[in-house]
Order: sequence, then C-alpha cells, then structure tokens
Amino acid sequence: MTRRQSIALLGAGMCAASARSLKDSWQQIASEIDGTVGAAALHLGSGHMVSLNADDRFPLASVCKLPIAMNIFAMVDEGKLSLDQLVEIPLYDVVPGASPIAERWPKQKRFPLEEMVELMVAKSDNTAVQTLFRMSGGADGMADRFRQWKVTGIRLDRSERQCGLDAAGVRDVPPVSRWTPGMAEELTARVPPDERLAAFRRFLNDPRDTGTPNGTLQLLKRTFAGELLSKPSTIRLVKILENTTTWPGRIKGLLPSGTVVAHKTGTTETVHGLNGATNDVGVITLPNGNGRLAIAVYVKGSTRDVAAREKVIARIARTAFDSLT
Repeated sequence: MTRRQSIALLGAGMCAASARSLKDSWQQIASEIDGTVGAAALHLGSGHMVSLNADDRFPLASVCKLPIAMNIFAMVDEGKLSLDQLVEIPLYDVVPGASPIAERWPKQKRFPLEEMVELMVAKSDNTAVQTLFRMSGGADGMADRFRQWKVTGIRLDRSERQCGLDAAGVRDVPPVSRWTPGMAEELTARVPPDERLAAFRRFLNDPRDTGTPNGTLQLLKRTFAGELLSKPSTIRLVKILENTTTWPGRIKGLLPSGTVVAHKTGTTETVHGLNGATNDVGVITLPNGNGRLAIAVYVKGSTRDVAAREKVIARIARTAFDSLT
C-alpha cells in the first residue's frame, strides 16, 4: 500500500468516526423531546454526510415555498414568466395574518412577480404562495418539475391553505369563487374539538405534502451546485434565502453571530397541545473558507412548546457546524 493510499484510508476512517460521533449526538438531542426528529447534513465540498431518520416523511409546512419558488424561477428561465411582470392577486387568494401582501391588499392588487417570490420565501407570505402555487401548475406542475429535476423524497399535492383545512378536518370547502379572507378560520372554528384532533393525527400520517431530510438535502445540493436553475436565477434564489427573517432561533439559533445561512422555515399549527411540524432547511456558509453545509431538520408530532422544538433544531445545526469546522 502506498503512502497516499494509507492517508486516504486514514481520512476515510476519521470521516466515518466523525459521522458516528455526530449521529450519536443527534440521537441524544432527539431523545430529549417527544415526537420524531429527522435530520440530514451534507458538506457540499467533501460529500461528508450524516443523517438521522432521514428517509422518514415529515409535513413540509412552509418549506413547500422553497420548491414553489424554484419552479417559478425555472419558468422564468424557460421564458414562460418574467420577474418584472405584474401579477394580480384575486380576492380568493388573500390570506390574512402572515402576509405582507394581504396587509397592502386591496389598495394594491398587482405585485411584481420577483417581489412576490421574495415575500413568499423570506417572509413566508401565505397570500403569495396561494397565487404562485397555482401559477406553478399546482400539484401536477410541481410533480412534473420534480421528475424533470430527478428529485425524489419531496411531494406537493395541495395548496398550503388546503393542507390547513384538511389538517383541521374541514370537509365542506366552498368553491373558489365564494372564498373570502378569514374564511379558513371560520370553517376551522366550526369543527368539533375531537374531530379536529382526529383529523390532525391523520394529517401527520398523510404522505401528501411531505418531505424527507434526504430528499430535501438532494434538492439543496443540486440547487447550490447550479444544476437546476440558470446562474442568475440561482444567485437570486440564494440571496432571497439568505434574507429569510422567519424563526431565527432554529438553524441560526446557536451559530456564531454573522454566520450566513440561506434557509426556509416551516411550522404547522398546534392542536390540543400537539404540533404537526417544526422545520428548517438550508445551507450554512462555514467560516475560514471551509465551504458550505446543507442541512435539513424536521420535528413532527411533538407536544413540547415551540422554544423546545426550536432548540432541538438549533442544537442539531450547531453540532453539525462544529463537526465540520
């Protein structure tokens, strides 16, 4: 055996030992909370990877907005859309609450497509995602795009609003033409508590609108490698992800101040103390030229409060960060 082969074997052994150690740490962190924790991390330069329950399915929640944004950028690359075109927001897409667009509607009903994508991702705008999911071709359009990209482990079957209605056990949903802002909350309030909890438990086991940590990592890896979008679209998407302001206590929570993280969070509601999903996925820029770390962390079915769920994500991200720096 040559000296170079010996060094290569030693390096591989050290990487394997590091992966085992990191996975052990993740298992300990996951054991301190109820529900199921799924995580995967990949160093984009070396290919060093660690995973925990990484082929389990988890509700995407607002993580769905990342692939929807990517599909919009892909349609721009294909000449089907333009980032500076104005998109009119119909009444039935307006979602009050987490939506800067809803706050400006109806005084402003038309928005530049690029601004809508940025608000959908960086601010998790729930009005923008209604319109952009439809512009993406809905479930069929997203499935076609995933096939084109050869990305598995992620599926989008319903609008984010429909996911919420199904999770709440709402059965009789009015046609789109009769939909008004706030109707989702009104319909949900009519569902008896026991029916709502039963529907929510079914939602947690529903394979629709879910992702696996491994599938998410695959999407992140190929996106940051520039394999799925044009160079200008990739640069723009990464910048939007870096500007995300939602839930900073997750991946970014325990990282050194100033660490650049391009990420997308997702959170479902909590029904009778049971939370559906608390997620964060993205790419961390490591210090000292050590490259980038793609990471996806999902927590589902926990009865712990949001602070405890976020701490799990933050600790998993920090241990991965420390292991690779």
